[in-house]
Amino acid sequence: MSLQTKIQGVLGLAAIGDAMGAATENLSFDQIRKHFGGKVTDLQKPGETAFALGNEAGQVTDDFSQVYFMSKAILKNEGVLDKETVIKAILDWSDVSWYFDRFAGPTTRSAVAMYKDPELKMKALPGAVTVDYASKATNGAAMKIAPAGILNPDNVAGAIEAAITITRVTHDNSLAISGACAIAAATSASLAPHSTVEEALAAGYYGAIRGETLAKEISREVAGPGVVERIQLAYNIVDGVGTKEEKLRRLSKIVGSGLHISEAVPCAFGIVALNKDSALDAVIDAVNIGYDTDTIATIVGTMVGAFVDLSDPEFLSLFKTVQQANDFDLVELSNSLADVVRFHEREQC
Repeated sequence: MSLQTKIQGVLGLAAIGDAMGAATENLSFDQIRKHFGGKVTDLQKPGETAFALGNEAGQVTDDFSQVYFMSKAILKNEGVLDKETVIKAILDWSDVSWYFDRFAGPTTRSAVAMYKDPELKMKALPGAVTVDYASKATNGAAMKIAPAGILNPDNVAGAIEAAITITRVTHDNSLAISGACAIAAATSASLAPHSTVEEALAAGYYGAIRGETLAKEISREVAGPGVVERIQLAYNIVDGVGTKEEKLRRLSKIVGSGLHISEAVPCAFGIVALNKDSALDAVIDAVNIGYDTDTIATIVGTMVGAFVDLSDPEFLSLFKTVQQANDFDLVELSNSLADVVRFHEREQC
C-alpha cells in the first residue's frame, strides 16, 4: 500500500469510528447489546442517550472533527506542525458551534477559554479550576493526535515530538502526553511500508513510556494511574482465559473506557490486540465497548486504519457515507498530507 492509501485508511477509519460510536456513547457494555439488540456494526442516528443527539447517521463529533481541523491547519502552514498552528486549529474548531457547544470536553473548553483571553488565569480566583487545563488528564489528548503520526511515517521519535507539541496546547501534563505519544507512535509505525499490527502496538507501548519520561522533564507531572501500567493490565486481560466477548467485557469493566486518558488509551490497546487480523473489527469492538465509545473508536481507528482493506465493500460503504454526511473529501486530504510528507522528506535529504 502507498503512503497515501495508508493515510486514507487512518483518516477514514478514525472518522467511521467516531460517527459509529456516537450512537452508543454513554451506554454500558451490556446496555448497548440490550438497547440495539446486539452489537452495532453500521452507522446509526444517535438517540436520546447520546451526546450526539441531533446528529444524522454518519456525522462525526468533536473527536474526528478536531483531527480534520488540525490536518487542514497544518496544510495551510505548508506541512509544518508547531504550537501556533495547533492553537489556530483548536480556536478555528471552537468557532464552529455545532462542534464546540455540543461536544467540547472540559479540558479543551478550559484551554480554549485561556487562549481566547490570555489574562483569564490572572483574573481567576486562587484555586479556580475553570482554566486549569494543564492538570486534566483526559482522553482528548489522544483522540486528535492522528496528524502527529501521519506527518512522521515510520519515524516514531518524530511522531512523539509532534504529539508533545499538539498535546501541550490543551493537555499539558504527564499522563495526557504519555497517552497521546502512545497513539502517535503506533500510528507512525503503522505507516511504514511493510508494517504489522504487532509492530504498531510495540511502537505505541514504547511511545507511552517515552512520552511519560519526556513529559516529566518538560511538562507537569500529575497523579493518577499510569498509561503504561494500564496497557500492561489490558494485555493481561487479552492473554487470559475466555472468549473474545468475555475479554472485551473485562476491558470495559476493569481497564475502563471513559474520559480519563489512562482508561481510553489502554482500552484501545487491548481492543487492537484482540483484533490483529481485522482493523474494521477492531473499530466495531471499540464502538461496542461502552461509555466513551466515539473517542475509543476514533483512537482505535487512528492506530490501525493503515491496515484496513480499502477495497472492502463494507469499509467503502461506511467511508462514502461519512464523507457525504460531513462534506469531507478525505481522499483529497490524504493526498495532500502525503504530498507534504514527501516534500519535507526531500527537503531533509
